[in-house]
Amino acid sequence: METQIQGREFSVAVLMDDFSVAKEISVALRTQQIFAHHYKTLDELWSVLKLHTPDLVIIDVTKLSQGSVLFKQHPKVVDQSLSYALFSKESTKVLLKSQQGLKPVGFIHYDQSLDEQVCAIAALRKRELEMKDQIQELSGRVHRLQTRSERLITDKNLATEFKSHFETIKKMCEDIEADSLRQDFTHALISKLSLMPQIEGFGLFELNQSGQKLISPEISVKKFHPFPALWLGQTNESGIEKFAQEMARQVAQDLFEFEPVMIKLHGGSKNPDILLFISFSEVMINFPWNVFESMLTSSLRRLKLYQQQPQYSAQFLPMWEALDHMDKMQKSQIEGDARIITISLVPLMNVVKKRFQNKFFWTAFYNDFFLQLAGRIQKTTKLSLVGPWHVMFFIPKENLESETIELQKFIKTFSYWKFFEDQTQVLAQEMLPELKLMPPSSSQYLKILSHEIEKESEYVSSTPVIGNHAKRISPTL
Repeated sequence: METQIQGREFSVAVLMDDFSVAKEISVALRTQQIFAHHYKTLDELWSVLKLHTPDLVIIDVTKLSQGSVLFKQHPKVVDQSLSYALFSKESTKVLLKSQQGLKPVGFIHYDQSLDEQVCAIAALRKRELEMKDQIQELSGRVHRLQTRSERLITDKNLATEFKSHFETIKKMCEDIEADSLRQDFTHALISKLSLMPQIEGFGLFELNQSGQKLISPEISVKKFHPFPALWLGQTNESGIEKFAQEMARQVAQDLFEFEPVMIKLHGGSKNPDILLFISFSEVMINFPWNVFESMLTSSLRRLKLYQQQPQYSAQFLPMWEALDHMDKMQKSQIEGDARIITISLVPLMNVVKKRFQNKFFWTAFYNDFFLQLAGRIQKTTKLSLVGPWHVMFFIPKENLESETIELQKFIKTFSYWKFFEDQTQVLAQEMLPELKLMPPSSSQYLKILSHEIEKESEYVSSTPVIGNHAKRISPTL
């Protein structure tokens, strides 16, 4: 049982003369990691209650009064802010009948089940407090939601304006990314900005190849202001450094009538790769420039990744060469030098096949898939793509364990769902690829592949390679 409620200790007070019984109750509570405080007189407990309210009081029916002091007259008993349980023995239970006006949370009778009774009442009280905390938390949440709703209603016009700006930014970034495949990012960016009527003028700086000078494209485009080149006096090796940013800002401020906003675009370096300065009209006062900067940066980084896609010329084997290589391994009995592992994409292909009205973006998937895979495998590993179903790896024996671990991590973390047009339809689908150890035989491999496709992505077998079966890779080799 947890002994804390909202970060505080669950407290219990015990009021009775019989120390041995009080000790039994204390021992029972300690099994639940609850520590009780023992009091012998009502006066003593009365004083404590003025300063602190225990979560539960266990009080002997013989201690409900002390002279003129009555337990039921305590303010916290009257206003029902104190939770208490009445304890009695066989010889004192008759006193329970005379306790009018008291509303205990329970009764404890001294018998063989004392431990169970004490723990049950403590658990019940603790659950009650937890429920109160939850109600308080939910009430606070409701209040926050109400406040938020009121604010959203008040800011409806701003929200509508933001949505419009966001859609504009999103469409613009999509167009820039598409155009960047046919021309460089900078030219694509300039072309799109020149078409925005709200922009009055803009210009940009980027580093030259040496990193020692800020340059601006010499392009004659409406609203674009080419900046003069700036010698920096030192090499900027990790993007445009702070001092260079300030130099660029000064130039832009001198060229524009009103101070332009500076947009920093990061392509992967510590510092920005491009500094974009925009002078705008009053209609763009509430334009989300931070979102604009973030989304343009994302577009630039995606382009950088695309341009840096790995070249598999030394590692990649055409499918037919891979099949020949399998047979050579079998014939020359050199299986001990390498192992063949496949990533079976059959589960994913089955989801694609069943969701024929939910477009799957094949090119984007395989580009991203192999792009991310490139950073996982070692240069000594060769690979081959067998249709859309299998990616085959020829892994040197000494690298088998490490390569398998990396491949297992990769297939578990890759976001397959994001390549479907409607991602919500496939989030719950079983599409995780399978990692399998294959026999060095093209005929057996083709039978395995055929069997997988026919069986709608069920596991082929969990046993070692026998006949036409492949062994599924377990978490450890």
